[in-house]
Amino acid sequence: MPTSSWLFIRGSESIWIERPHSPSLIIAGPGPQRERRDFIDDASLDAFQVELAEELAGQGWFLWAHDRDRRTGEERRRLTRETRDRRQAARS
Repeated sequence: MPTSSWLFIRGSESIWIERPHSPSLIIAGPGPQRERRDFIDDASLDAFQVELAEELAGQGWFLWAHDRDRRTGEERRRLTRETRDRRQAARS
């Protein structure tokens, strides 16, 4: 599974959950709390993550943002670039 993360908020507090690689999960927050959990497989990680999200929602946490690494797919460009740098030189 590609890297992905979730941000839950409640008032001025936040909990950030990241899946850096399978089957691991990092939970940061609220405050200085940090926890890393390793699972035997993706199915057990998925089940835990669903349960955790439901528990957080029940406690008034709101899923504010979800991010999945979009760079894991195949290259979209079909043609090569004529220049090494895609940025244009500043024009006067």
